[in-house]
Amino acid sequence: MTPGIKFHRGGQKALKLERKTIETLEFPEDFEFHSDREQGRFVKNFQDDVTRFDEKVSKITEGIYDTATSEIATWILDSSRNQKTLSVFSPDDTIGNLRTALVQCNFTDISRLIRDFRQKTLDFEDERREIRETIVTENDAIHEIIDKVSEMPSTPDTTRIIIIRQFESLRPHFLDSLVSLLYSNATCRSVIPRLRLMICVSTSPAFFTQNSEIVTMNMLELKQFKFTQLEDVFIKIISTGIHAFFEPPRQKPKKIEDDDPKLLMSYDCAPALFSGSFMKYLKNRFLACDYSVSALIRAIQFAMLQKYIEVPLWREETHSEELQKYDDVLRLFLDEFGEHSKSEFVRIHMEIQWNPDFWKSLEEEPIFRERKQFLVNSRTNLMEFGQRMLQKTENWDSKFSKKLEDLLEALNEAYNNTTSGPTDTQKTPNNSKMTFLELKKQREQAMIAKQQNPISTAKSAIFTHIMSFFQATLRPYPATWRNVVGTWQDKMTSLDSSDDVDIEKALLSKHLDEPVSVAWRALLCHRNFKMVPMNEWAEAYLENIKLPKKEAKGAFFAAAGQLEHIGLIRGAADKKSTNINVQYHPIHFVPSL
Repeated sequence: MTPGIKFHRGGQKALKLERKTIETLEFPEDFEFHSDREQGRFVKNFQDDVTRFDEKVSKITEGIYDTATSEIATWILDSSRNQKTLSVFSPDDTIGNLRTALVQCNFTDISRLIRDFRQKTLDFEDERREIRETIVTENDAIHEIIDKVSEMPSTPDTTRIIIIRQFESLRPHFLDSLVSLLYSNATCRSVIPRLRLMICVSTSPAFFTQNSEIVTMNMLELKQFKFTQLEDVFIKIISTGIHAFFEPPRQKPKKIEDDDPKLLMSYDCAPALFSGSFMKYLKNRFLACDYSVSALIRAIQFAMLQKYIEVPLWREETHSEELQKYDDVLRLFLDEFGEHSKSEFVRIHMEIQWNPDFWKSLEEEPIFRERKQFLVNSRTNLMEFGQRMLQKTENWDSKFSKKLEDLLEALNEAYNNTTSGPTDTQKTPNNSKMTFLELKKQREQAMIAKQQNPISTAKSAIFTHIMSFFQATLRPYPATWRNVVGTWQDKMTSLDSSDDVDIEKALLSKHLDEPVSVAWRALLCHRNFKMVPMNEWAEAYLENIKLPKKEAKGAFFAAAGQLEHIGLIRGAADKKSTNINVQYHPIHFVPSL
């Protein structure tokens, strides 16, 4: 990492970057500060873009988690619900079923779910009502939970919530035994109306139902919730690099030291465009790293840091007119051939940016083919489609609009010139037989007549002209745009999220020039078997890597991060030395390969 750059944690200052440090970097010739205030603004933008992106993401995703937690807390703690049923354990008493919330939550978000749920319970807790909780893990004994429930005060204003942290980690029939004991114990049974149960399941609700007995299910007043909205979270993060969802640019701060967190919501923290390859990489990383939001944040921060070092004046280019036209045309395309929603907008945008064969593959999709058939087979539908395109595109491309008008007029003329009378076609009598050659000739004549039909030709010309307009406008961002992040194709291999695939290739001695392969071989060929000093590892890496020294440094740390992520290496246990512990040695690895 560049000297002088320090990422912040907590309330510490995000970045320390002085003029002396900036002058040591290799910036373009047009990069020069004319005043200390101009330097301060650059440092402020640098700081917000590179190091405060996690704050931006946490705020834009907070609403998704907050909505889910509110629904769970409201249903569990709603005192107005008091359903009465007959218990087989006590026929003379009427007690309610145990109110239970089954929450599907990714295991990386369980701690957040419990933390947010605790905050929501404070809204229901007051002087008259006390809420207590018990978190159950795989190591807890059932009798300890029963004892805590039995010790509940007899006052009706006390509520006990039992939270099962992860259902998959429990012992077999743990929940069945717990529910059975709660209903069979007279003391616990008396507090069932004031007892709540929240079960976190990381896989699927079907796993819960398949591993619970019918008797247990009958004793629960069960409702399913979904806390981890993976698709919504990813769209929120990826939309920070899509122009259509940009917030207004941040105004010039009155004070350089202004760190108001509210500005992160009202203005854009980093108004940069994500390239198609970078968005594809982020999606793969999100799926490969157990849906880790922090993994996406680190990748975007690294990309922003790389952009500032290579093109420090990237903010000077906005291309607002081209981007606005792109957004409007994409919305128009979705109105005609897709679904106009944010998720569909992001999906199609990503496909356009990273898939060079998008338009060819689109023609094979059933929805597009049905829509095309609906438009082309009817003159009225096609004319209305053309008129809508004229109204929307008259301010975008005058040449396109002019040609479309001519094509629509040609279609009308073709219909007017077509005679409505009977055609001179030779019909074969019903009682006569037709040979195979005669049938083939008849089909060929029908095909030629269809191809030479002026109406079909005019319809095809209109649809082809409109699709050419979409294809010309909806295309990947030019690599020459300085405000596009992630256009480097050579560095994407060192940041590939498919770590296990890359390591497997390295073990087989393929792709010898890849940074991950070189770094892994340098470790395995070291004289030490288990612990390797990091400086010696770096020296061996630099001797074998075929990259410029400036690029090799960044590729080395990227490769080290990948090896650590999949568990092949880890740091020293004392957290002080710079030694690397090798966790895995392939049996059949031959250093001389």
